[in-house]
Amino acid sequence: MKKLRIIIVDESPFFRRWFRKLIPALPGIRILGEAGDPLIALKFIRIMKPDAIIMDAKAQWHFGIDLIKSIRKISPVPRVIMLTSDAYSRYQRKVSEKADFLVDKFTEYNKIPEILKQFASGSASELKYQGP
Repeated sequence: MKKLRIIIVDESPFFRRWFRKLIPALPGIRILGEAGDPLIALKFIRIMKPDAIIMDAKAQWHFGIDLIKSIRKISPVPRVIMLTSDAYSRYQRKVSEKADFLVDKFTEYNKIPEILKQFASGSASELKYQGP
């Protein structure tokens, strides 16, 4: 069985550490790496070609939406779970056009394992979560 290969992009060491602890417990999912810098993340994504990316909506030097635009030019295109700590209204429309899922990192973090499991099983193709 092929494992879902993911990359974590978040400038917060706390959240990257949290994902490193959470994800290995999920069968069929492997972390390829992580980046706190979106420019390094983009290089890493081009080289490693992950199946999915978990990333913060507000990245350090690029707005997360801009980073997704760059990611969408990479082939094969990875699935994207966008994390936010801001109000949904600010991101929802823009993210719904670019990311596969939008998740509040403080109140909905518990949904991330289920989304990853759906990606790994191939059953998330029609799903799109956009807030409460």
